[in-house]
Amino acid sequence: MTVLRGIWISLGWLWAVAAMAQPTLEPDLNWDLRRERDGIVVYTARVPDSPHAAVLSSTIIENVRLSALVALIQDAPACAEWAPQCAASHVHELISDTEALVYTHNDLPFPVRDRDVLARVRWQQDTDSLAVSMHSQATVGILPETDDKLRLTEARATWRFTPLGDGRVEVANFAHINPGSSLPGWVTNMLLVDTPYEMLKSLVTAVQDSRYAQASISFVREPAQ
Repeated sequence: MTVLRGIWISLGWLWAVAAMAQPTLEPDLNWDLRRERDGIVVYTARVPDSPHAAVLSSTIIENVRLSALVALIQDAPACAEWAPQCAASHVHELISDTEALVYTHNDLPFPVRDRDVLARVRWQQDTDSLAVSMHSQATVGILPETDDKLRLTEARATWRFTPLGDGRVEVANFAHINPGSSLPGWVTNMLLVDTPYEMLKSLVTAVQDSRYAQASISFVREPAQ
């Protein structure tokens, strides 16, 4: 994950885009707006002491449950259906309801070598705002590397789902990754702008799937209607 079909409601959508004009994840970085289209915004920022830029994308979804969004992200094998470059993914180890080790293989265009990562994923929900966050950090030394893929060892990402009332949820994604070797400029631009944009477009559709729409997540409390 017609994209955005039945999702946006005119005035509510205009208010929502204005409300998310400034990044809410990693606010200390100096964010530059790179794309604003279809209700999706994509920013990039230089990161101190790193040659690699960070990326932040966000959108507002109408009529969606927090549990549906969490269920979609937790369904690792389904990532290839809606997340660009995701060739395969699975839970390597389920530690608890809110923590897991997740393996992902990213298929990059030839002649760039594919990447893979084993990430430690942790979920939490703010007791006051009910915002649900997922923090992901690459691990080292747990899973042996393979010859045909370059293992990412410096990668962190965050998903945040913030309820705004009346069934609206702000969906934001942050990522900062060391790709492990130099990449052609067109690939870097694809990963920093095109990929997060396409990912959110696809997520908006994917989360409506019956597999997720009525999902129940043990640690998620839904806002009162």
